[in-house]
Amino acid sequence: MSLENQFKNQQPIFYQILSKSFRDKKIPHAFLLVGKNSQFAANFIAKSLICDHDVLACNECQDCQRIERHTYGDFICVDGHNESIKKKQIEYIQSQFAKSSIEGKAKIYMLLNIENSTNEAMNSLLKLLEEPMPGIYAIFTCQNINRVLPTIQSRCQVIQLLPNSKKMLREQLEKNDLSKDDITILSELFDSYDDCLTLIETEKFEQLKLEVFHFIEDLYFHRENLIINVQTHLLKNFKDKDSIRLFLNMLVLGLRDLFHVKQSMELTYPSYRSLFEKVDETTEGIIKKIDLILNTEYLLSTNANVFLLMDSMMYKI
Repeated sequence: MSLENQFKNQQPIFYQILSKSFRDKKIPHAFLLVGKNSQFAANFIAKSLICDHDVLACNECQDCQRIERHTYGDFICVDGHNESIKKKQIEYIQSQFAKSSIEGKAKIYMLLNIENSTNEAMNSLLKLLEEPMPGIYAIFTCQNINRVLPTIQSRCQVIQLLPNSKKMLREQLEKNDLSKDDITILSELFDSYDDCLTLIETEKFEQLKLEVFHFIEDLYFHRENLIINVQTHLLKNFKDKDSIRLFLNMLVLGLRDLFHVKQSMELTYPSYRSLFEKVDETTEGIIKKIDLILNTEYLLSTNANVFLLMDSMMYKI
């Protein structure tokens, strides 16, 4: 399925607004996309602004791929996910786009997670939007539109995106040369393509997958090693609650596979099939263990000590 058809099927409102704007050649100078899966759609708009092959982006030509790789000369992208967007970054965009075009096509600036901007940056951006220049387009994304100035919203084409379907999310992840395990795990853990990319760019994901395997292996075949291995590996390398919470959610998916393998259902961890097939556990036993893990994950949101909480879970499981 082409990228355009994916949006047509999975994001019909977004697709209708975008296709009509481009077909009628009445393209807004600024877009504001609201939703967790917004960067994928934002890239599609950017590609459509410079693609010569059709009304909307073909996703195959050199220009489309340069947007994907952030190598298009008149394209600036700033992400407020890890660090707030600053006034100096808005001023840099303004100064760069005051110069002659490098590519001879549209100039595009993209601000991801725009709600994570300083007040000074928001005010500078507002001035930029108040006096739009021909050939310059802004694409913004946010998850919480209430944190974006109403005066900025009013100068944008605001599009509320629908939550990603699991099918579409998997199709997006398949384009990143990931293993089947990674695609199924990530699509179960997250609704957002952006969140998936953030995790796979770190070493944490690979390490936690291995910890899940060892935990289940020790739980059923080397019970005497379970606590010491968790303490010396998992808890030594991951002390923060977010990482432990992620591990517990990934562990639940692994234990759920113990049930799925008995029913010949699709596995979240297909490469662990041989281990799961050796486990002899009742359905009631699996459910009891999953409930215990989910309760532990819930207690992490309190001020409970991570190490004591994990020790308690391992004694009970």
